[in-house]
Amino acid sequence: MSAPPPSLERTGLRTWPDDLPGGALPEVLEARAAGVVVRAYPTLVDETTSVAVRTLADAGAVPSAARRGLRRLLLLDVGLATGRITSRWTGTQALTLAASPYPSTDTLVTDVQLAAVDRLMTEHLGSRTAVDVRDADAYAALRAAVRDRLEDVVHAVVTDLVAVLGAWRELEGDLRASASLALLGTVQDVREQSADLVHDGFVSEVGAVRLPQLTRYLRAAKHRLAKAGDNPQRDGDLAWQVHDVEDLYDAAVTKARAASPDAARDAALDEVRWLLQELRVSLFAQQLGTPVPVSPTRIRKALAAL
Repeated sequence: MSAPPPSLERTGLRTWPDDLPGGALPEVLEARAAGVVVRAYPTLVDETTSVAVRTLADAGAVPSAARRGLRRLLLLDVGLATGRITSRWTGTQALTLAASPYPSTDTLVTDVQLAAVDRLMTEHLGSRTAVDVRDADAYAALRAAVRDRLEDVVHAVVTDLVAVLGAWRELEGDLRASASLALLGTVQDVREQSADLVHDGFVSEVGAVRLPQLTRYLRAAKHRLAKAGDNPQRDGDLAWQVHDVEDLYDAAVTKARAASPDAARDAALDEVRWLLQELRVSLFAQQLGTPVPVSPTRIRKALAAL
């Protein structure tokens, strides 16, 4: 592929670039090489401490890159100082958040703000996506919407996060206290589930909308751990049902990673990930309820549809 125009790509961005050719980020660049038309797709790319404009060879990779890049750009542009956020925490909140798996308060606050920005982006854009934000005017409107509500949404996310971390801390305590040889398999399975749900970076990974559900998943795991000793055989039989469809899901994820990027497929796989958590609630702590009907058969059908 011939090199993209040197005036298009940008690095070190902390707000929307005001010097794009034509005033907007083009959807596609075309170049002719050896008589063949080659296309490249410009997009924002998250580089953690800044944002860049890059050209990608695969159009399928653009939606995910654009969302992450735009989210980071908004955080860098209108994000709140850590001290401003932590000053509103109660003593109880501060103690709970201090015991999170994040390496520092700054990294936790950054991740919470990323989740809040992501939610506000989705609400403002509606049926549109980050790919549709291609000029300064569209960015300015989105920036204003995020700036005006960011602090309130951040603190709503913090409230949900405190509940999640409280349930996680209780579950981790029960796991450490479990000494039954008959429950070694159960303890290991629950420990892996806990680590999959709560880890460094999980808030923005899960998203602000889904975050409150993690409290229920963790409480269901705690309930399972408490009841497994009454009938280890039954717990093992139920766990087999979960692991059977988890293996199918893992195989689908592995196949997807080896294929071309596909935003719709990845979103469907993400839904299956959470259906697996709902299945655990349904099997091990039915009294907690699930928002949708769930069964191994339903999950198999969702995977087959991919």
